Amino acid sequence: MSASTLKKIDNKLEQLSPDGVRYKLLVALRMFRSSWVELGRLLTEVAYGGDYKDWGYDDFEIYSARELGLKKPTVNKLMISYRYMQKKEPERLTSHEDWDGTGAPPEVPDYQTVELLHKANENDNIDNEQKQRFHQLAFDEHAEEGILRKEIRDAIVTATDGNMSEERARSRELGDIKRTCYVLRKKLADSRCVPMGLRERFEVLLSEIEAFE
Repeated sequence: MSASTLKKIDNKLEQLSPDGVRYKLLVALRMFRSSWVELGRLLTEVAYGGDYKDWGYDDFEIYSARELGLKKPTVNKLMISYRYMQKKEPERLTSHEDWDGTGAPPEVPDYQTVELLHKANENDNIDNEQKQRFHQLAFDEHAEEGILRKEIRDAIVTATDGNMSEERARSRELGDIKRTCYVLRKKLADSRCVPMGLRERFEVLLSEIEAFE
């Protein structure tokens, strides 16, 4: 976060009541480097509560960009990461939110790591055992996050590419079957020994194959 951005935040803080959500959100933004959880909570609260409209903004994305200097992808990651913790680590989240500001806040992974955990958790092609392992490495074993994020990304890419390869193979097989059917249709049309009723039944079958995706 640049010095100019910090100065802008400080100037805005001087104009607001310390008791308001808007003030607290800006303070959380200032603490972003050391703790993203409070920022994720307040962003989620404001996004769904619509407070930004009372502050003169018609759109949450515009508010985030203009007042907080946060781009949409970052905001989305923060909110997704916060919701992941609500679902997967409610007790740890509560202890973090109850932190009184003295000493270091309870340790949690970086929001970028948690957002990747969410993506892995939503991917049906990654088995549950691997998802649980990633979660444990992040929250319990405090694995080196750069390495862990690469491992999670690789797992997501592998799962996605594997699924795409399966779809391509299925599409190729269907294409081969249809082409074979078209060759057979032509042979049947030229044949003098195949009864008309059989040709008609084949056309019905071909229609069903053509409709199959």
